[in-house]
Amino acid sequence: MAFRSVGIAMGIAVLVANNCFALSEEDYLKSINAEASKLSEPSRPAIPDKEAVEANKDFAQTTQPEFEALLKAKHRGTYSFYESLLEKDKVEVYEAFVDGASMRKIRGMIIDRKMHR
Repeated sequence: MAFRSVGIAMGIAVLVANNCFALSEEDYLKSINAEASKLSEPSRPAIPDKEAVEANKDFAQTTQPEFEALLKAKHRGTYSFYESLLEKDKVEVYEAFVDGASMRKIRGMIIDRKMHR
């Protein structure tokens, strides 16, 4: 009888722990989504000026470790999701960044890959 009580108690403890983890992860996702919703798409001129062209060259020349350092420094929560992605997903996100995707789009890609893979 004592073994059964211990088993039931352990089962309840596992259920409670899983429920707490699910709630904290859900709260964290809400926080990340709220942070992302505050971002707006940058307005881009129809014909880029010289500075815009230079800025795009800078993105194109950014290495993946540099991108990761930028993400870690400026968007810590998003970076924590990014670092848990599969390597192929990290490469997809990095390539989108190099191609000039907005940070809002980058963050959406990271969350999408984290939640659906």
